[in-house]
Amino acid sequence: MKGSDEPSPQSPAGDATAADALAKVREQGGSLAGLRTVWEKRRRNAWAGDVAVYRQAVGAALKLGEAFLAYDIAREGLQIFAGDVRLLQLQALALARTGATQRASAILVGLREQGQDDEETFGILARTHKDLWMIAGTEEEREHHLRRSLDDYLKGYECSGGYYTGINAASMALVAGETETARRIAGEVRRLCEEGMAKGGPESPESYWLLATAAEAALVSRDLESARVNYTRATTESNPGAAEVSRTRGQARFLLKSLGEEERLLDDCFVLPRIGLFTGHMLDRPDRPSARFPAALEETVRAEIEACVERRDVRIGYCSLACGGDMLFAESILKRGGEVHIFLPFNIEEFIKSSVRFIPRDDLVERFHRVLDNAASVRILNEHGDPDDGAAYDFCNRVLAGSAILKSQFLGMDIAPILLWDGNRGDGGGGTESVRNYWRDAIHHEAEIVPMDRILADAVAGGLAATEPDPRPPSPATGSDDRTPQEIRAMLFADVVGFSKWPEQCVPLFIREVLGRVAAIQERDDARPLYVNTWGDAICAVFEDVETAGHFALALQNTLRETDWETTDLHRDVRFRIGLHAGPVYKCFDPLLGRDTYNGAHVNRAARIEPVAVEGQIFASDAFAALAVIAKTEDFLCDYAGTRELPKGAGMLATFLIRPAH
Repeated sequence: MKGSDEPSPQSPAGDATAADALAKVREQGGSLAGLRTVWEKRRRNAWAGDVAVYRQAVGAALKLGEAFLAYDIAREGLQIFAGDVRLLQLQALALARTGATQRASAILVGLREQGQDDEETFGILARTHKDLWMIAGTEEEREHHLRRSLDDYLKGYECSGGYYTGINAASMALVAGETETARRIAGEVRRLCEEGMAKGGPESPESYWLLATAAEAALVSRDLESARVNYTRATTESNPGAAEVSRTRGQARFLLKSLGEEERLLDDCFVLPRIGLFTGHMLDRPDRPSARFPAALEETVRAEIEACVERRDVRIGYCSLACGGDMLFAESILKRGGEVHIFLPFNIEEFIKSSVRFIPRDDLVERFHRVLDNAASVRILNEHGDPDDGAAYDFCNRVLAGSAILKSQFLGMDIAPILLWDGNRGDGGGGTESVRNYWRDAIHHEAEIVPMDRILADAVAGGLAATEPDPRPPSPATGSDDRTPQEIRAMLFADVVGFSKWPEQCVPLFIREVLGRVAAIQERDDARPLYVNTWGDAICAVFEDVETAGHFALALQNTLRETDWETTDLHRDVRFRIGLHAGPVYKCFDPLLGRDTYNGAHVNRAARIEPVAVEGQIFASDAFAALAVIAKTEDFLCDYAGTRELPKGAGMLATFLIRPAH
């Protein structure tokens, strides 16, 4: 969310009517920063005047590859325009692109049951079955979803004669071994595309998809040379977005693999930018004992970072915004017309004080705000975080890395990890060296290092910088040596839906039947919490990491679902809401309880997630999902569930639905 975790203010002026709002979306929806600004400053009463505003905004988000944002916009639109077919289709498409295939399928099946039999409904429904076919665990499931996908694409093609469902029907027929049908439909689709290109010309809004579809049709027919020509024309003669090119490349790989060819055979036809993940040294504090990044070298380092960004063709950047490497990287991305996603460990004022304004230069604060104003998103992880605790910075670096990986998975784009580093051990937790260490395990691409040691050595040799300490006295210490450091931990909160309305005599039965079963999970599972406590029907648990927390949550969910509660002494339905979060917390000895407990803002945030969870489901924060993708969890997956307003004024939060991986 841009700016903070608080809800965005409504626009003071500009979109007073639905027509004004629609014009704004069309004008600014071509960039993610522009679309987010329009969305966050919208006048809801103006948007509520015409469903076209929501449809246009969702479509713009999908074109930009922002399925998360598209889902959120569609969700609000459907609260106003309940049952709008186009919004439901777009919401399902957004869910499918985030990997929430089953939820997307449920929406589309509902539309079909209502008699909706247009090409779009059939096409997206078929796509969900294609996704389920690709992840099915048994041959029987694979065969079922393959047939359903092919049948739905064929129905869409038969009812419309359109090239969209036609080419997909041909592709799935090829996979199903129905080669004759595949080539027949591919031939028909090629003719449709040729007619469309002749009619509309290269300036047609459809020219990209017509050329890309013609290329896919050629592939189905094993005409690799024609496929190469048309793919190249599509990406050079049109002006597609990176998200569209990525999807086209993914389909080309899929078809090549189905034909028994090397799946990256045509990758050179698709020029895609990369997602830059950056961390690096700050400018030297005035009291730094020895030089590492003197302010005098800022422009030299800027040139090195810009050259690296240009060389790696980075158009999307993930970073924090400390003065020095972070700020230079963000400015480099914006200079190229790209989008920047900023992550801050604590509130803006404290961050400026601790990581920007420690050098007596006014331009640094001005540049900081200029980047924030032009960023595609700004995520503040803890409004009240401690700037003197290394865990806050470490957590921030991990969440931004995980968020970049999630983005790369959704867009199908490679990550370009970049470090501004002098090759030495860091000054503390969350430093550049520690980031490099876990990047090695989390990201498949080796980080490119902008060598600060070499830059400094060259500057010293040329007389442009000194390695002697600054003569000014050191700044006074802000913290004491006996501070309790924070630890990054995962938290679970769960409670029973409607428990407050249960009869009083059910309380001891609940403790025996329900909490007894929860206790048994600890005994038989490898997911024992570090700490657990209960308050009435509520359960709070703290875990070593997100893997064990997710594992425990799934075990809890399974136990509750598999128990026939009517056969127990309770004789009533037991439905839990389960929330998961992760972040830096304090481990403290509680003299009243006589044992260690865990406290802090992130514990409170975990407690706020559980009330917005859907009954019977496990909801997690975006921070939990980011750490899970870094950890490469095998037990569970995280499906986007939308931005939710947390209770008690805790702000807005992007949430994920946790489900078993198999």
